[in-house]
Amino acid sequence: MNIRAERPPQDPAGRWFRRLAPRPAACLTLVCVPHAGAGTSAFGPWADLLPPEIEPVAVRLPGRESRLRDPVPSDWPALAQEFSLALERWITGPYLLFGHSMGAMLVYEAVVRGLARPPLRVLLSGCRAPHVPRALPAIHDLPTERFRAELGRLAGTPGAVIAAPRLMALLEPSLRADIRLAETWSRPAGAADVLPVPATVFAGLDDAVAPPAAVSAWRSLAPHGFRRRQVGGGHFFPYERAPEFLGLLNDELALCLGTPRRSHPS
Repeated sequence: MNIRAERPPQDPAGRWFRRLAPRPAACLTLVCVPHAGAGTSAFGPWADLLPPEIEPVAVRLPGRESRLRDPVPSDWPALAQEFSLALERWITGPYLLFGHSMGAMLVYEAVVRGLARPPLRVLLSGCRAPHVPRALPAIHDLPTERFRAELGRLAGTPGAVIAAPRLMALLEPSLRADIRLAETWSRPAGAADVLPVPATVFAGLDDAVAPPAAVSAWRSLAPHGFRRRQVGGGHFFPYERAPEFLGLLNDELALCLGTPRRSHPS
């Protein structure tokens, strides 16, 4: 049984997490970190599609949803430290860390800096390895109109949101802060810290932001175990190709639970 200490509502660590489907008898927690600009709602549809032994918990990063007025830390060490402290205080049982795109970067930064209780495994989705240069030009410092046009092209922000001037004026500062962190994230080849736990990576076959080869490069940083899964679709394949992706994710969870369902080439 995955037992957690209950935290009072005012506990600052609790602001970071949303339990999508409370399962007191679950033996493993899946902590999900969203991509740049996204909130816990990105993972809402997954809750009923995961194994009953898994309790899904979504991460609410600064600058979104109920934390809209919380400033996004300006550098990776600060963000990773805040996240790590909340994680260690709030998640008390065995767990896995999943992150997509910028979320995977945060998972890496938190884990390699050392957690008192590291995850059993990290699941890194749609994310280049830190020593691989970004595949696309940076957009975080573009003028407003060009920045919004690029957001629409990347398909990560709904067109209805981009077309709403007041809403975009509210969201744009945190979006830029997120994207700046993601686009400036880098560790030189040979200097990147290796992961202290096994890793599984997910790559979209048509992903222009994190091409399959850039995702496969994580292998050199995963000396404790590495698996690779490929999914059809572009950068947002976990949501655009949800049935296919969740099938592979559930296979990974089954392996972590010790009940493999079927094998896939790595």
